[in-house]
Amino acid sequence: MRALAGITIISASLLPGCGESQATSNVTINEEAIKDEVMAGSTAKDFLVTDDGAIYVGVLNNGNNRDGYAMSVCEAVRANATGEGSRLVRIIDVAAVSRGEDFKTLGRHQCDV
Repeated sequence: MRALAGITIISASLLPGCGESQATSNVTINEEAIKDEVMAGSTAKDFLVTDDGAIYVGVLNNGNNRDGYAMSVCEAVRANATGEGSRLVRIIDVAAVSRGEDFKTLGRHQCDV
């Protein structure tokens, strides 16, 4: 991970082995379109698609469960994907990552495309 203008950038090398199903099937996504849509809002601070196809969105922890936000990210995935299958959308605490702590999942959704 590295900091850019006070925002932590999540490194894909830190993500393997997180213990969750990442992606299944033949889903092809337009990563840039999804990133643009997700990052256009004020909630997301970082965005990453792993080699395994999981979609990680870093946000600041406001104490709320972020499963609903993961579902809204899933809608952006569905709008910019082809094929059939699923992708994991995981919302993580970007501040915890910047402090060197383990990933803290704030919300997640197995997104069926």
